[in-house]
Amino acid sequence: MKKVLLVQLPIQKLNYGMKTGNIPMGAASLKTAYDINGKNIVTILDEKISSYLGDSAIIKTILESKPDIVGFTVFSWNLERSKYISKVIKKKTGVSVIFGGPEITEDNNLSKSEYVDFYVYGEGEEKFCEIIDEKPANKCLFEESIDPYLTGILDFKINGTMLLETMRGCPYTCGYCYYNKSRSKLSFRDEKRIIESVKWAVENKVEELYLLDPSLNIRPDLKKLLKQISLINNKKIVGINSEIRADKIDSEDANLFNKAGFTGFETGLQTTNEIALEIMKRKTDLKSFIKGINLLKERDIVPRIDLILGLPGDNYEGFKNSILFINENNMFEDVQVFPLSVLPGTDFRKNSEKLGLNFEKEPPYTVISTPTFSRDEMLIAIDNTENLFDMALFPLPDLDLSLDSKKQFENDVFVNISDEKYVSKIVFNSKREIQKIEEIAENLTNPYQVIFSDKIKDFDYILDVLNVVSLKNPYTPFEVIMFEPSYELSTTEMLENIMLKRPQFLDNDLRLQYNKSGNRSVLFTVVSQKSDVWFFGEMKRQVFWWNKNELPNMNDLQKLDLFDAIYIETNNNNIENWIDDFVDYAEDNFFISFSSFKDQKIWFKKTSEDYYFDVFPEDNEKIGL
Repeated sequence: MKKVLLVQLPIQKLNYGMKTGNIPMGAASLKTAYDINGKNIVTILDEKISSYLGDSAIIKTILESKPDIVGFTVFSWNLERSKYISKVIKKKTGVSVIFGGPEITEDNNLSKSEYVDFYVYGEGEEKFCEIIDEKPANKCLFEESIDPYLTGILDFKINGTMLLETMRGCPYTCGYCYYNKSRSKLSFRDEKRIIESVKWAVENKVEELYLLDPSLNIRPDLKKLLKQISLINNKKIVGINSEIRADKIDSEDANLFNKAGFTGFETGLQTTNEIALEIMKRKTDLKSFIKGINLLKERDIVPRIDLILGLPGDNYEGFKNSILFINENNMFEDVQVFPLSVLPGTDFRKNSEKLGLNFEKEPPYTVISTPTFSRDEMLIAIDNTENLFDMALFPLPDLDLSLDSKKQFENDVFVNISDEKYVSKIVFNSKREIQKIEEIAENLTNPYQVIFSDKIKDFDYILDVLNVVSLKNPYTPFEVIMFEPSYELSTTEMLENIMLKRPQFLDNDLRLQYNKSGNRSVLFTVVSQKSDVWFFGEMKRQVFWWNKNELPNMNDLQKLDLFDAIYIETNNNNIENWIDDFVDYAEDNFFISFSSFKDQKIWFKKTSEDYYFDVFPEDNEKIGL
């Protein structure tokens, strides 16, 4: 009997414990389809393991499960990391490897690897079953497929969201999107199956149910379905979200959405530039769009307005007009701006030369410039958008410098993931043997922090440490934290010794944050009691070390406003009241972190609870350190 393991790796983050949205819906669909008639064992790598472990720890987990076949769901954000892990496990065991997912298209040569045995294009259920059983498979009917949440394959509690696939295919032909090319016709899941899922979500008090339709108003029986959902979710226990064409919404639709418990919609405006709309084959009636947005807002349904920067045919003035259109029509409640990704399999990729698109050739294929939109103009457009809407399109990672304040710098910080302990913070208060560091590097989280106290004064030793941990985890981003460094600090030299494979996904994904490509996967943080700001620049931040019994008052905070953040180490017992008094001010001006897990946990609960799961141990001794 064969053992099949399915793996989906997350979008990389620079904060451990931040929700990744890495829900293996595709893998769950494959397992559901196979389990109906298959004789072999198909499992999915635990979501917490796949999302929050570093490269070495994931590889170790895969090898320990001794699979015969490993299947990867591949997106632009995890392509290179999936290729790396498949290469390692293939060399060690000879296991068969399958690649499938949106990134696997006929025209994407980057996905090709000598360590991959099978590629699955488009829908994967039937092909997957054929590969596993080595014979023709029974036809898998999406319309009648079983919801993987109802059978316990997926757990909504990890990300707080339950996904529900109610249809496949898309009638629209937007040039930037591959979804309309992934299947030749529309298929709609049976209404009874959808109702079963909604009932389950209500009974289990799911916080958010996300309908994965490319545009919800495509569904022909939508009004009837919404009426049934409103009867089940009449107390609005479950908040429902989806994507929709706002210019297709009428009053009846809006009322039904409200009664059914919808709280938000992705509404892809993309641009108001008529030339760009024509090139992307996406006509939009702007008057109807405004009307649809207002109908949603009147019913307290939040419209998330999407704009794409760098569309062919658009230019600086056109993009400026798009953001002004949003502002003037009071639609800025939740604006999302994305640089165009010239994705494999799309019309834009196929015609990229004809359209004159200059884009990164590695994921996520970010546009750099077009014949009508220069790189510098895009940077200015980003600044204008951030200023107009008072938002950060590329925010710095959160600050978490919490350690056990009673034994600061004495212990590494361990976290518990699926009943196993892993290191999220390697703490250096004295030198350790390289062999010991190598052992720790095999059990790191994703991401992790390397922390050097002021007792570490040998910069060459720091370079050795960074080399060892990154060599074991070449696709795991991390943060280097230095307390009161007394050595000459060269981030250039550190990067030369850091063995991350370049470019990382983050390197390209965040390239429009700056005017050139470079490191975006390692963050450097200096913590110091010095009053002058001297450590700044790309992927650098300087934190003021507040090491006093009394807590800072408003005057103190205002004097420190040139720093990126403040690290508070104190024995003051009034910390919770202080947090209540200063949380709003600090959140708008700079980051604050605390020395103790308990205080940091309170702070994150006040400022970022929706973005994290519970990651802070309150006492290292309780978890066996």
